[in-house]
Amino acid sequence: MAPTGRRKRLSAEETRDRLVRAGIDSIIANGMTIGLDSVNLEQAVVDAGVSRSSAYAAWSHDDQYTPQELFQRTVLRQAVIERKETIANTQSSVLEVIERMRDDGPRALLSELSRVAGGLNARAVANSRSWQLVVALRSVLHSAAPEARDDELADWVSESERLYREETIEGIYRPLTEVLRIKPREAYGDAAFHYGEITAAALSEGLAPRYFMSSSEYLEGIVRPGCDGVEREWSLFAIVFEQLVLTFFEPIDPAEWETPISAS
Repeated sequence: MAPTGRRKRLSAEETRDRLVRAGIDSIIANGMTIGLDSVNLEQAVVDAGVSRSSAYAAWSHDDQYTPQELFQRTVLRQAVIERKETIANTQSSVLEVIERMRDDGPRALLSELSRVAGGLNARAVANSRSWQLVVALRSVLHSAAPEARDDELADWVSESERLYREETIEGIYRPLTEVLRIKPREAYGDAAFHYGEITAAALSEGLAPRYFMSSSEYLEGIVRPGCDGVEREWSLFAIVFEQLVLTFFEPIDPAEWETPISAS
């Protein structure tokens, strides 16, 4: 009979995966209130239920960093990557609205997309620990004393932000301009996509923390008429997002902006 209580032998990859998940779960449970020290390999060893020797062996393959530093970097990278789920959720809500409003014109569609997808995006940011981690990580990196700053990690976060922005633009914004029959205003050119994404991201990240403050009562449930004159509930983010689109983009042909999507 096989001995009981013996740990299953894990591969180095399985060990790393368990530890990374334990690190992310720790952030979800405890937040990042002090700094990067909250991402701790010793604690992950306990939480993941793996042997300490295996854990350190799994993170000892880089001469530049200690196992703790390498573990920390990997957890942060994975947490930021998981933020991309927001793009998939937004795409899904966009497709649902488009299908539901095929007999409406692009102007009405823009209004409803702003209301539905815009509200979803703001709530996703407010409730996503991955998004909260990104905002906290930026603060931690920029608040450190100059001699203690991790410039390499800061550069990586900046690069990940750039890639996320590109994926949002290519996966959501550009396809939507075709459906909505809009184009960048001449004053902005193609930079309109980047201005719009950065402004929307700054807006959602700025509003998200206020969901936990006394000002949260003003963020949702705002009743206002859409372009069809029908009153519906909007979020503050959705209202501003609609105007944001109209600031950087304009109809390709104003005369056709009320033509049903299904007729195109």
